Amino acid sequence: MPNAYSLDLRKQILKDYDNGVPIEDLTLHYEVSRSWLYSLLKQRRETGNIAAKEYKRGRKSKLAPYEQEVRKVIADHPDGTLVDFCEQLSEHVCVAPATLCNYLHQLKITRKKDSDSNRAETKRCWRTLRCVCAR
Repeated sequence: MPNAYSLDLRKQILKDYDNGVPIEDLTLHYEVSRSWLYSLLKQRRETGNIAAKEYKRGRKSKLAPYEQEVRKVIADHPDGTLVDFCEQLSEHVCVAPATLCNYLHQLKITRKKDSDSNRAETKRCWRTLRCVCAR
């Protein structure tokens, strides 16, 4: 995705617009689109702010509103598996083990390594596991 136009450029365009330069001339001189210029004018009119809007990529995490519950479940049962954690969280939110694994990675929460007795069970691919919540 291209970078946003600088604040200096925005100020200069708006200064010229306020001095009566037609929109067509502004778009040709500054090489910006007419729709972007109209959006900038609308943003200034509605918010008074001309800075670039912050853009956050991707989807919001399903578990973000439940961060405290996730941390509590992990702290209460540090030896649990992802499936166990998903079952305990099922009263709050229904997620797959892969979703929980990605969220724990995002929070930089590491898990204790499995003992030899649990390795045979946990070697199954977590992608094949289904959500354990009652639907």
